[in-house]
Amino acid sequence: MSNIKNIVFDLGGVIMNLDVPKTIDAFKTLGIKNIVNDTGHHYQHSFFYDFEIGKISENEFLESLFNLSDKSPSHQEIITAWNAMILEMPKERIDFLKDLGKNYSLFLLSNTNSIHQKEYLDAFKNSYNSSFNYLFKKAYYSHEIGIRKPDEAVFNFILEDSNLMASETLFVDDAISNIEGAQKVGIKTYHVQNYDTVNILKVLY
Repeated sequence: MSNIKNIVFDLGGVIMNLDVPKTIDAFKTLGIKNIVNDTGHHYQHSFFYDFEIGKISENEFLESLFNLSDKSPSHQEIITAWNAMILEMPKERIDFLKDLGKNYSLFLLSNTNSIHQKEYLDAFKNSYNSSFNYLFKKAYYSHEIGIRKPDEAVFNFILEDSNLMASETLFVDDAISNIEGAQKVGIKTYHVQNYDTVNILKVLY
């Protein structure tokens, strides 16, 4: 893969540590239960995905969660529970990105939402005294562009928007469904497992 010029990174599970069960447990204390399916990987309610593509507002999202509760949690309590899954971005990964950025054009593609985005962008600013988005030539967030992984449309959008060639682009993600979506449009891929992001170097040289 020595012809790789561009690397598109996922965020959660690749750059940022995530602990989704922390949010599930926090919701349970607020009386919000059964929000994921039996596998624990997919939300049972479509409003989660609507929020992820900016189809509904923060208030509509919070009200949807409030309506699932058998208690009466405040919006701030729901936000705190929703953000419980957001953990740190380890310095070694940030340093690794900075080094990669010297030789490759880096991009970000994240399925996210405005509440989570504010949480991790603020946390990064506080930890590193700089903007997280500055690590990338361009950051693509699902709720801002109205499409999400693993839809082929999101990968085609990035290629066109940033004028990239699929054959010169590597996509790095921890979800196999997203990896498969990128492969369908001809993008090279690296499947991260157990946060083993640094090993992408093995496919670059």
